[in-house]
Amino acid sequence: MSQPRDAATIRRLGTEQIRPELARLDEMSVGELVDLMCHDVRRVPDALREAEGAITTALTDLVDRLERGGRLIYVGAGTAGRLGMLDAAEAGPTFNVRDGQVIGVMAGGLSAFGVPQESVEDDADGGARAVRDLEVGETDCVVGISASGRTPYVLGAVAEANERGALTVGISCNHATPLSAAVRHPIEVAVGPEVIAGSTRMNSGTAQKLVLNILSTAAMVRLGKTYGNLMVDLRPTNEKLRYRSLRIVAEITGASDGDVSATLDACQWRPKVAAVMIVGGVDAATAEEMLGRHHGRLRATLDALEPRGEGSRRGPDASRRLGVAAAFVDGELVEGDVEVDAGRIVGVGLPGQGRGIAVAGFVDAQINGYFGIDLLNADVEEILAMGEALARDGVVAYQPTLITSDIEQLRRATARVAEARRRVTSGARILGTHLEGPFLSSRRAGTHPVNHLRAPDPDLLATLLDLEGVTMMTIAPELPGALDLIRTCVARGVTVSLGHSAATGEEAQRGFDAGATAVTHLYNAMEPMSARSPGLAGAALSRPGIAVQVIADGVHVSEEMLRMTFAAAAQRCILVSDAIAAAGVERTVVQLGDVTVLINDGEARRVDGTLAGSIGKLRDGLTHVRSQGVDVLDALRAVISRPARLTGADDLVSLRPGRPANLLILDHELRITRRVENGVVLDPT
Repeated sequence: MSQPRDAATIRRLGTEQIRPELARLDEMSVGELVDLMCHDVRRVPDALREAEGAITTALTDLVDRLERGGRLIYVGAGTAGRLGMLDAAEAGPTFNVRDGQVIGVMAGGLSAFGVPQESVEDDADGGARAVRDLEVGETDCVVGISASGRTPYVLGAVAEANERGALTVGISCNHATPLSAAVRHPIEVAVGPEVIAGSTRMNSGTAQKLVLNILSTAAMVRLGKTYGNLMVDLRPTNEKLRYRSLRIVAEITGASDGDVSATLDACQWRPKVAAVMIVGGVDAATAEEMLGRHHGRLRATLDALEPRGEGSRRGPDASRRLGVAAAFVDGELVEGDVEVDAGRIVGVGLPGQGRGIAVAGFVDAQINGYFGIDLLNADVEEILAMGEALARDGVVAYQPTLITSDIEQLRRATARVAEARRRVTSGARILGTHLEGPFLSSRRAGTHPVNHLRAPDPDLLATLLDLEGVTMMTIAPELPGALDLIRTCVARGVTVSLGHSAATGEEAQRGFDAGATAVTHLYNAMEPMSARSPGLAGAALSRPGIAVQVIADGVHVSEEMLRMTFAAAAQRCILVSDAIAAAGVERTVVQLGDVTVLINDGEARRVDGTLAGSIGKLRDGLTHVRSQGVDVLDALRAVISRPARLTGADDLVSLRPGRPANLLILDHELRITRRVENGVVLDPT
């Protein structure tokens, strides 16, 4: 019944088309066949270039899962399944990944690798069962491989992986396939009709193999499995690989072959451990511990060492150019390259032809949670883990934001945040705490629990300002007594932002007159603007010197309003994420303090439908405003210099010589292409 329709659909696939010009293929000579096939394979690079953006996006999320301990699981049938199994098999000896971290799943099982069982590819339930048997979870990534993009076994596996919250990627060789529609990240490498119609072994197979190579190799580079382009995590299981290990360690350390061989013997032939032993003059156990402190990354470990002992050296010269076209310095773009040495910036604006913009990282002035962690409920270790996740997404510093809650819960939360601030040594730095309430309008409470809102009370304010580390408060200015609270905050050195307010334009202006200098998530949780009633939003846009904070996640503010905001307040816009615990992870239900938040179709809402923060990342807000035509410099100021000034983080975003070389490299669309930590490039392009 459905077969004729399916057959017609399959006949329309690019990979199934018959090429009339090859109707006499079987009469060609050997030389003609070889010439045809060697030239025809040139379709593959063009198709890969078309898919480059999709591969980059998928790889970014894939690495995040692997860094969190997840697995890379390939699923395919026939040729596609064999390619997945081959790439998985090569990961172990090449990159020394732990057993089971990269897995190949093929329809029909291992026996189908050598003995074709093509009928099993129609078993969608079998694909789903394979995923269940692997107990796939939300930190895993399942990559479905299907040239047609229609293989039932693969579609069944992907559907089950989606149900389990895993990241899903689809690799196909046609456009707009069912596989592309089913996965989070579709990669379509459309190579067109094959030399032999109906067989996808050649260009399609080549393209799929190259995509798998790129995914696994680039992921392992970003996970620290290489030092430069040297394979430092290989398993030297034979003579050739032992010689390769010796040569690599000698290249890194400058030590003699004899010293390298003896050191490798002493550490069971682990090249990274041997390199640290030689450069640092330490034993194997100490070298292993040093590597652990830097998440197994050899360059970061060596950069933290001073050479000790005769004949040892740091390896390749640590001084290097980053190859960028410009740097964002003190709110301005300085054309030229950036040079780093020994983990510090030594020069900006240097001559050279490069690509991209070097920036110090983003400052997020409003974060409620991230990476599955809610700040009101998090312990110190969770807050530190959250900072590491934020740093991976480009955030150099953030202002923890606590929504209205019980005073004792706020006391405990601020104390834990302050302790984490004292302990943080890596990841995003923690700034002062922002109390978003409790002196807010019940008419514009948003997701804040109305039962915890309070009328302006000087005694309660004094208690709140005595909580450890409070540096900002959001207050609704129209509430009776609110202006006195604003003045008290300013006198205590606490920044006041107006928000969650039903204020008229006149009431808002009085709030600014009292000392408020910012507005919390413009347009959201405030009276709408109209021609004769500007409200808080209109007052903020028209008032010089007021920092206008806005959420650019594509949900909270329309594209038209976003463009208008940057046009009206070009020098005052600040992007914030307003992120909650669901940001950075796949969750359907999270907590925001005492509030249960449901995640559906990219939006976070309470059970009653009220918007409840964002699941967006600040880096995505930046690229979103750039896509709306906002000038590069204005967009960068909105995520770096302006929020730094508002929160007192100016020193953390300095790119002047002498500062630590912790920075991001962005492309013209302001997407992160590389991340540099203490002069070490972690995310090469």
